[in-house]
Amino acid sequence: MNAALIQSSTMDAVIGGFRAHLLGRPLPAPVAVTFHPRQGEVSVQPEGGLDVPLKLGNILLWAYTLTEVTAEWSHTETGRLHVSARGRTSGGVHIQVYGGCEFAECLGLVPLAVGESEGVSLDELYTLANLLREAQHEREAA
Repeated sequence: MNAALIQSSTMDAVIGGFRAHLLGRPLPAPVAVTFHPRQGEVSVQPEGGLDVPLKLGNILLWAYTLTEVTAEWSHTETGRLHVSARGRTSGGVHIQVYGGCEFAECLGLVPLAVGESEGVSLDELYTLANLLREAQHEREAA
């Protein structure tokens, strides 16, 4: 069989599985979607702009629609916090949802040294989003 046909078929399956997952789910719009047919994975960066709690919340909204979810945060060498969650759709497509911000915007709430990564629960991401939202409201009220 022609390798191009196999790749096309795999790509069709990944796109179809992703599309099926989106149907009937009001998810935050992505600003980037990348298909990785060889891995059967789709990477999604949801919108959020400069609003860190909104970014984290949008990652969580996507993550809550998946099964077998794992999450990780990293303090990059460039001084950013990178957050990603990985899981599977009911149709078996792997989805990675990710986002980030300047590490200083974490207000000391993420205990990572530069270059470190750590697995986290969705509850920990939810708590971080809420604490950052509270701090945001306090700054706006002042």
